[in-house]
Formats: sequence, C-alpha cells, structure tokens
Amino acid sequence: MSTARVIPFTSDSVENIPVVERYREAYQTAEEVTGFAETVKLCGIFLAGLIFVAAVVVYQSIPAERSGFPVTSAWLIAGAVLVILASHLWSMVFRIQAWMLEVAIDSAVNSSPLLSNAQRARVKSWPNGAAHEEESAA
Repeated sequence: MSTARVIPFTSDSVENIPVVERYREAYQTAEEVTGFAETVKLCGIFLAGLIFVAAVVVYQSIPAERSGFPVTSAWLIAGAVLVILASHLWSMVFRIQAWMLEVAIDSAVNSSPLLSNAQRARVKSWPNGAAHEEESAA
C-alpha cells in the first residue's frame, strides 16, 4: 500500500501575479493622491495670484477720493491669503491621506502570506524606485 505524498504550498513556488498587481495598483493610487495634493496647492496659488492681481487693478483704477475701494482691495488681498492657506491645508490633508495609504499598503505587503520575500521587494520598490529600497535597507 502506498502512502499519499503531500506537496507543501509555499509562496516561493507560485508566482502570485494578481496579488502583486493589486499591491502595485494600491501604491500607484497613493502616488496619484500625492500628485492631486500638489495640483490642489498649485491651483490655490494660481487662484490667489489672480485675486491679488484683481486687487491691484481695483486699487489702481479707482480714484482715491472714494474711500470704499481701498478697503475692497484690502479684502481681496486678505481673500488671496486665505485661498493660499486653504489650498495649503487641503494639500496637506491629501498628502497625509496618501502617506496613511502607503503605510497601510506596506503593512499589508509585509504581512501577506501570499508573497515571497523577493515578491515583497519587487512590490515595495515599484512606485518610487530607489526611495523605497533605501527605506527598506535602513
């Protein structure tokens, strides 16, 4: 009578392409959120610049005898400063969200029983290239 032979399953023997792709897409999403944060910041700076230019035009084009118009320019300049601050704040919120997503992905990759060490290294080095390799070496 022959005995059944059990072949152990190890993550090193099987290439888990769907799992690797899922983690790569998650890292790509985190990169896109970071890019969106930069776009929010730049759009806020551009909009604040337009408001500031409008304030200068209003101040230059209206005679000084009317006392209400310098106040309008001051309000526009204050609005421009508020737009810059708000865009910077939202940019930081999005950057923090992207960072939290990367931390969660790193944790999932490190604890995944479906990935070998070589696959973990490949997945973690994909989005930023050498940046993640330097972090993992430290």
